[in-house]
Amino acid sequence: MKKKRANRRVLILGALAVVGMLLLFASGKRGFLQQFRIHRKKIVLEKEIEVLQQEKRHLTSEKASLDSLETIERIAREKYGMAKENEKIYRVVPVEK
Repeated sequence: MKKKRANRRVLILGALAVVGMLLLFASGKRGFLQQFRIHRKKIVLEKEIEVLQQEKRHLTSEKASLDSLETIERIAREKYGMAKENEKIYRVVPVEK
């Protein structure tokens, strides 16, 4: 009878020790849960970095195209309605119904 109690106590203490160790490994700054959160955040940030790098490449190419006189002239004509010397501009105004 005493052996059964002793064995039972050892088994319960062992189980508690295992559960306690699992809790220690799972929680805290370096626990499994925190590592999992950090890993997910890393993946999100890497995707964001890739999107920003693509945007940067696009803006760099757009900036390079803005250095050409043809592009500057096209923007001046389309956006600001400017014209060359001796050139007439016609604007089409939609009719209101």
